[in-house]
Amino acid sequence: MTAIGQPADLSPYFRRWRQPNVLLIVCVVIAAWLVLVPVAALLLTAFTEDTGMGFGAWTLDNFAEAYGSAHILRLFANSLIYALGTAIVTFVIGGFVAWAVERTDAPGGALFHNLALLSFAIPGLLMAMAWIFVLSPNIGWLNAVLKSAFHLSNAPLSIYTMAGMIWALSSHYFPLAYLALGPALRALDVRMEEAGLMSGGRYWQVLPKITLPLLRPAILSGLLLLFIMGLSSYEVPRLIGRPARIYVFTTEIQGATAGTPPEFGVASALSLTLLAVCLVAVFFYRRATRNAEAFATITGKGYKPTRIELGRWRWPVAAAIGFVFLIALGLPLFTLAWQSFFGNLSQPFMGSPAPATLENYRFILRYPVFLGAVRTSVVVSAMTATFVVALTLVMAWMARRSASRFAWLIDALASAPIAIPSVIVGASVLFTYLVVPIPVYNTIWILFIAYVTLCLPYGMRFASSGITQIHRELEEAAAVSGAGLGQIFLRVLLPLILPFLLAAWIYVFVLSVRELGASVFLVGPGTSVLGTVSLTMWEEGGSYGAVAALGVLQILPLLAIVSALRWLEMRVQRRGQAGAAKN
Repeated sequence: MTAIGQPADLSPYFRRWRQPNVLLIVCVVIAAWLVLVPVAALLLTAFTEDTGMGFGAWTLDNFAEAYGSAHILRLFANSLIYALGTAIVTFVIGGFVAWAVERTDAPGGALFHNLALLSFAIPGLLMAMAWIFVLSPNIGWLNAVLKSAFHLSNAPLSIYTMAGMIWALSSHYFPLAYLALGPALRALDVRMEEAGLMSGGRYWQVLPKITLPLLRPAILSGLLLLFIMGLSSYEVPRLIGRPARIYVFTTEIQGATAGTPPEFGVASALSLTLLAVCLVAVFFYRRATRNAEAFATITGKGYKPTRIELGRWRWPVAAAIGFVFLIALGLPLFTLAWQSFFGNLSQPFMGSPAPATLENYRFILRYPVFLGAVRTSVVVSAMTATFVVALTLVMAWMARRSASRFAWLIDALASAPIAIPSVIVGASVLFTYLVVPIPVYNTIWILFIAYVTLCLPYGMRFASSGITQIHRELEEAAAVSGAGLGQIFLRVLLPLILPFLLAAWIYVFVLSVRELGASVFLVGPGTSVLGTVSLTMWEEGGSYGAVAALGVLQILPLLAIVSALRWLEMRVQRRGQAGAAKN
């Protein structure tokens, strides 16, 4: 028997059944292959000559070509301004929404939470297209309305600027800032704030001196995530930055591989800078939050999460949040839906030269490439979600239960891709399987490998959360009763962790369907996915209506999937609350 409050010792079980040690080795090898081998290929490609037949002689010529002109300074400045601007604007908007929903008694909290989840499901490529329809100086309907209303000769707004790029991405990502800050705000013990107020401080003094320092890990984590996502963003720089001649690292990397001949070495050299910036950001985040216990407000003494009473400001604050979602989510979705019913450009509220029609939807549904892309996206995403969930379940169990001192490597390796932009994952996977004699190039399997690598951190977080909530004694009791590892997984762990696994499956599936940054490097004839088909149709100058209809047909199923995720989340919460009430 173990002492009360001490974790159960599963060492006898591990000694009796040696297979967990084999599983540990297998998990480490799989994670290392998925994460470290592509990075190693990236390094080799950067420091060797392009031969077309594999790695050539060692050289620094790739770095000389990539960094030898003044253009690199503008590239670096654009990337940092874009990433920092996006992180700050996104965090301010998302932080306001999180504060109002989680800390105040403003009405509509459940609705705004659902809208944030739905916003996450919409691919960034489609949001960038929608904002071009809204704010382009030439075809943007909002500019046309403003010019007509105020008798202006020139468009007052333009999406083709750095500010336009930042807004296009921030309006799409701010729900992620809300989702990152929400749990921390929900659990914050306001008695510390009340103590400051009772000592004579004003709320504007308590906020920077007490509230924000307590939220430092959540704030830095959110800013880090948003900064890395800004650096790795590809859709907005491709659709908006290139026409405006505002180049960043992601578009430059993809452009180097798309040339004739492709410059893989130059692309690798550029990728290493982007990777280094992300790793430095992670280092400073970990250094700033290394004393995590100093920020804890939930202790064994209990805590009291209460809401701020806004009084007469309840409805104005709710209206402000509703306005944010109306502009950031409603405006682009309305624009896409409107344009999808017209063949040529049709600006809302400006009159249409032709009647609405469903011809665009009929065209897309009969479009062979579209049907193939749907099949590829669904199959690869379902395979990715299934494999990631199964793999991370075993990895999380090994990381939490194994007595080996090397178990932490599993968690570290599985979490590493969070700091690697998707374009770098796509490029490095491409370089790896051009050289490694594994016949996956130009097949759906190379997409599968890239998607699994990108989604490992998210599957690991879901699985770790579920495993943490299951006490070891349940597994120990089953082992003492003679159950093998397979029986423990199927009869003990799986039924208890199933809600977490279902949520992880849906989350990873959505991430895979909307992935574009890695896909542009890896698709080939017959392996196009929905994102690359949309991008190709847009850049080849196809019908605006057909492109919009394609976007709507992508969005509707994803919204249904995320709605199912929310339903599952609520059901799990109610089951947990019911279980707590019984105990």
